[in-house]
Amino acid sequence: MKNHYYRFFREDGKALILAFDHAGSGDLWADPAKIIKGAREGGMDGILTNYGVISNFRKEIGKMGIMLRMDILGSALGKINPFLEQPMTSPYTVEDAVRLGADGVMTMGIIGCDYDANNVRYIAKVASECEKYGLICASEILPNGFSDAPEDRSVRAMNIACRIGAEVGLDIVKTAFVEPVEEFKKIVDNCYVDVLALGGAKVNDDRAVLQSAKDAMDTGCKGLMIGRNVWGHSNIAGMARALNAIVHGNASVDDALKELQ
Repeated sequence: MKNHYYRFFREDGKALILAFDHAGSGDLWADPAKIIKGAREGGMDGILTNYGVISNFRKEIGKMGIMLRMDILGSALGKINPFLEQPMTSPYTVEDAVRLGADGVMTMGIIGCDYDANNVRYIAKVASECEKYGLICASEILPNGFSDAPEDRSVRAMNIACRIGAEVGLDIVKTAFVEPVEEFKKIVDNCYVDVLALGGAKVNDDRAVLQSAKDAMDTGCKGLMIGRNVWGHSNIAGMARALNAIVHGNASVDDALKELQ
């Protein structure tokens, strides 16, 4: 498994992964080749993406670590909330990921909803299967999905999200960074597997993106798994380099911003 681990994590034990799985609902106008090329040129270590992207853009992905998004939750034309109104499941198997040449897989892990028990069992089952095949297993664990309710982003709720990921056998927990920094640091310290901070919603403020990345790293996160604020940027390679400077170079926000100039 360590061979796959080091496809994402450098010798410093940190990782910068492009999240490019947003087209899973079909609702995206974007050129995967351009996006992946820019991220790779900017020094991103790996990519989280969908089955079709892995199949069709192997040349562009090159030597980046590959993580398959396991979940297919429906199209953007669906009439229900795909995260809260149905249990998590996958049409793919870990064996499919091996055959595809992936180094790891990512599941959603929505907890605290009506399907809480089902979803926890789901990610536990995938983690067990990954162990059989030597793949990295990650899950995006979030209390009540992308809720912004205070109780869903409390220290207790976020600690449960991270700790349960470790307890069911994940190698990587992807979750939302929440302030204050010192409180989130306690959560990271209490999770005995690698925690990667997700990038969050698109914002048109480069300093804010980089400051959030710096704060997440200061809590002890082992890196970032970030999407829209990279592939949605007018300078994909530049933003990737700026984040790379923070994650792998421990750069200040001011120094990282120079990569965008």
